[in-house]
Amino acid sequence: MAPLVARSRGAIFFVALVVLTIAIGFIAYRIIDADRSTLRVGTDASVDVAALLRLTIDEETGVRGYLDTGARLFLEPYDAALQRYPELYASLAQRLALPEYAATSAALRRFDEAHAVWERTVLAGLVADPRRADRLALEIRDKQLVDAMRAQAHSIQASIVRTNEAQRARTNRAIVFSIAAIVLLTIVLGSLALQTEIRRAEQEHDLRAELAARNAELEQSNRSLEEFAYVASHDLQEPLRTVASFAELLQRRYEGRLDAQADEFIHFMVDGATRMRALINDVLEYSRVTTRGTPLAEISLGRAVGRAVGALRRTIEEHGAIVDVPPLPTVLGDEGQLAQVFQNLIGNALKYNHSQAPRVRVRAVVGDDGFATVSVADNGIGIAPEYHDQIFKIFTRLHTRTEYEGTGIGLAICKRIVERHGGRIWIASEEGNGTTIFFTVRTVEGVSRGS
Repeated sequence: MAPLVARSRGAIFFVALVVLTIAIGFIAYRIIDADRSTLRVGTDASVDVAALLRLTIDEETGVRGYLDTGARLFLEPYDAALQRYPELYASLAQRLALPEYAATSAALRRFDEAHAVWERTVLAGLVADPRRADRLALEIRDKQLVDAMRAQAHSIQASIVRTNEAQRARTNRAIVFSIAAIVLLTIVLGSLALQTEIRRAEQEHDLRAELAARNAELEQSNRSLEEFAYVASHDLQEPLRTVASFAELLQRRYEGRLDAQADEFIHFMVDGATRMRALINDVLEYSRVTTRGTPLAEISLGRAVGRAVGALRRTIEEHGAIVDVPPLPTVLGDEGQLAQVFQNLIGNALKYNHSQAPRVRVRAVVGDDGFATVSVADNGIGIAPEYHDQIFKIFTRLHTRTEYEGTGIGLAICKRIVERHGGRIWIASEEGNGTTIFFTVRTVEGVSRGS
């Protein structure tokens, strides 16, 4: 009873850690999202400020061209700027209405006031009478006001940059705080869980003598667990089929009728159900390697490869691939399972291959130890050496699902089948230079020699 209580406490600690982590993450997300929105506003506002300054320069350029030539054609930039300026200023003022940009908004109003004075007292007078007596004074005043407005625009942009930097700093603080809080929670709750685990271990100390007497039952227990995995995975099919059916029904009936987020959620449901179905099917295959296989018997290795090539015929044709298979020896094995190994290896050789002419070579060399070393070589993308020990682990993937489909269990099944046949499996590959998978299987001659 005490170990059960300890385990319950450990579960409570774990749930508490998960809940608190989610809460902290949610708060941090809201802060970061708000800051991201502010940063977007700042970026757009900085662009609009530059546009306002360009309009001001266009106005001045147009008026100066008119003064120099007397041709009203040169006033077109001035007239266009007069039309565009109010709309752009209103849009920019609305962007900067956030509290974070209060100082920037005030600076923008000062820019607008200076601009209005400049248009009213300088440009309008020069356009109305280019030959007026005080033209030189107005031109000097024009340069002073334009320089002041240019400095004011740069000041506004600098203010936006400062605000953005402050928002980034706030975002970084939120991230650091979240990480620190999660680490602290993990340490605290982990310590409590460790203490609970220690107490549980102490309570279970007296049970070890009894557990030692049950070691002989371990093999039978493992077989029972494999059978349980098969049954459990099999029984999951029905509820999953129901979920997948209704998710697909939702997709067919309501896709495009709700908002984009709802369509995305439905897509996630359908994709998740599809991937779960593939996982369960692969777990079923994995669990019944030892429980559902046929007794090992004398079989043709070439026939097993032929079954695999037949199952992959459409894929081979679609890739325009060449599968080179010479005569192969007779071995002691389960033809169906060895065909499954070849189907996985040849299928992977085609899937992870960007060549215009994929080529797969199957070979077998019989050794003096009574085993045949089988190789499946391709001209595909290859695998970096640091991943060679990982790829045979269950659910191990080296690529995202968007790059290549699959559940990451195929090579684990191959390893389990090869080990059931008393062999071993390994890889020789370099990234970009193709892959060769080797495995060994006992030959009939090796069995007759008693090796």
